[in-house]
Parts: sequence; C-alpha cells; structure tokens
Amino acid sequence: MLRCPKCKVENDEDSFFCKRCGFPLDENPEDYNQNSKTKVKKKRGKTKVKNKSKVKTKVKYKDNNQKGQMSFFQSFMMFFFILLSICALAAAAFLGYYIYQNSNILVPDVLGYTYENAERTLKENNLQAIMVEQVVKDEDEVGTVIKQNKKAGSKVMENTVIKLTVGILDTKVTVPDVIGLSLNEAIILLNKNNIKYKIKYETSDKENNIILDQSIKAGKKIENNDVLTIIVSKNETPKTDENEDTIDQTETDEEKDPTS
Repeated sequence: MLRCPKCKVENDEDSFFCKRCGFPLDENPEDYNQNSKTKVKKKRGKTKVKNKSKVKTKVKYKDNNQKGQMSFFQSFMMFFFILLSICALAAAAFLGYYIYQNSNILVPDVLGYTYENAERTLKENNLQAIMVEQVVKDEDEVGTVIKQNKKAGSKVMENTVIKLTVGILDTKVTVPDVIGLSLNEAIILLNKNNIKYKIKYETSDKENNIILDQSIKAGKKIENNDVLTIIVSKNETPKTDENEDTIDQTETDEEKDPTS
C-alpha cells in the first residue's frame, strides 16, 4: 500500500496518483516539503504586496485633501467676484441716480438770437455758451444763432456748455488774372471782385498802361481787405531837338505864308 504524502490516504501500490487529492504518488516527499515552503514564501510575498497597496491608498487620500483645498480656493474666488460685481452695480446705480437728479435744467430755444443775447439767456439758466462760426450766404443769418447742439426743451446738468453756431459772411475773394490787360480793363475786373489794388509803374518797351505783373497769383483766395499790387508798363519817348526844330520851323513857314 502507498500512503499519500499529502493527505495520508492509503492507495494501491500500482497507483500513480492519490485517489483522494490527486497528488502524484511517485514524487519524493522531500520535494513536496520544499514545494510547500516555496508556496509559503510566495504567500508571504503576496502579503508584502498588500502592504504596498495600503501605501498607495494613503497617497490617494492626500490627493483628495489637495482637491478639497483647491475647491475651497475656487469657491472663495467665486464669492469675491460676485461681491465685486454687486459693488460695481451699486456704484453705477448711485451715479445714475445722481446724474438724473442733477439733469433737471431745461435748455432754452435761442435760435435766431444774436450771440450776445443767446449767451445771456443761457447764463440765466445756469448754462454756458461757446460760439462756432459758419459761413452763410443769407445776410439775414449773419450774426445770429442758426444752430444749437442741445435741442430746446432737453434736460442737461448745470453748467453744461451749449455750442451755438453763428452765421458769418465769406470775407475771402478770389484774385483774377489781370496780366496782359490794359489798366482800364484790369481796374474794372478788380472792382467787380471787390479787390483792393495799388498801381506801380515800371518802364518797359511794351505798350503803355499794360499790366506786366501782379503781386498775388491768380486763383488765390485772400481777405477782402488785402491789397493787390499791379505793375503797369510806362513807355517814355523823350522828345529830340530835331523834332523841336521841325515844329518850330513849321510854325515859321506858316507865319510867312498868310494865304495858307
């Protein structure tokens, strides 16, 4: 009879495996003891691994603490921004209410007034005035207010500056081209364009009283009180003694011939 070294059950002599546990009966019992020790060591190694897993669990626990701290910081920042937004809205509301309370001055209608009268009227209503000039063609609009940047009846704050547009005439004139014209033609053209002029003569071989040059170029705009100088040709031909003798001689012959 063969006794199983593992479970101690008796088996037939010709059996190769234990009928109870299936352990090979031809294996040396000492080898079985070594194998069992090796298994024990492996089990102990597994125990060590379990200990390592506990260490990993502790690390995860620390990460959770960090996540908790981050969430608390984010919550604090969110609360701070909400509080800041509420303060900004409150300040804007207060400023709007202040402006509304102080924007209670009605703008008077000063169109058609002279600037002096319009300025006086605005000052009586605790408002300021500033003049802006604009060239007009209608003489009735000269010196009067033709526009105001704040409509009459609108509400503004105290000491608001109102821009008043006042009509003025265009005082600039365009210089015509008078070079080559006669003096009379040039004078007629300059008077027609309301241009003041001054005549200056210059000796020349050209025909008398012809405009040689002008002090301001043609086409340029100038003020109506600016003076244009025109250069006029002057061709002086002095009389000779021969001419005088001829004239005198002619007179003598006439005196001698009474029938002529």
